Amino acid sequence: MWQLQEQIEQMVDQYFEDAGAQRVSAEEVGLDSRAGYVFVSTEEGWIASRVTRSLEHYGGFEYIDIEYRVTVGEITFYSSDDSRVADALEYYIENQNNQGE
Repeated sequence: MWQLQEQIEQMVDQYFEDAGAQRVSAEEVGLDSRAGYVFVSTEEGWIASRVTRSLEHYGGFEYIDIEYRVTVGEITFYSSDDSRVADALEYYIENQNNQGE
């Protein structure tokens, strides 16, 4: 059983790498700082978190419909097909572009 959990974690880590995911503060995606840290993939169009309780409570992600979230191991992925996630990703992208100027 533990081997399976470890394999899943390794697969998720590899997926993060392949998707160009970045670990950022919730503030960097326009959310309340109390939501903690999230993983962002602008390439794949998702935000993911290991600590969903604070993200859902302080980030408002509790309103995201179940069809737009997937949990794999300890990570929950939220799809940009939901407008709240799309807005957060857009905020992140705009923030990155502004810092590059």
